[in-house]
Amino acid sequence: MKEGLIWFFLVMISFLLVLWGFLSEDIVRTILGLALIFAYVSTFLTQYVKIEHKVKKTLEVVLAIIALGIIVYGHILTGSFILKVIILFILAIFLLAFIFSYLLPKVHNRYK
Repeated sequence: MKEGLIWFFLVMISFLLVLWGFLSEDIVRTILGLALIFAYVSTFLTQYVKIEHKVKKTLEVVLAIIALGIIVYGHILTGSFILKVIILFILAIFLLAFIFSYLLPKVHNRYK
């Protein structure tokens, strides 16, 4: 029950961020709120939907790509520094994930 309440509040905060950005005509807040909504839905599908179907996996990836695409498009549209920092942070996480999931097992197997 507690986890469901946390997810509800995360999505509501993201929706309020979109609404706040829309009403104040601040495109950066709107973009961050939209990206968070898509990212939370993708994460929720990953953690709580227990079926292992290709459609679910595809939907998770597509939603995550849409979240990143919204941030990139927002940076192109506004040139915002904070969006650039977020993009660089996400790219650094992707690089670390690639290193840990692909290169380290190969290095480990080579010197075993």
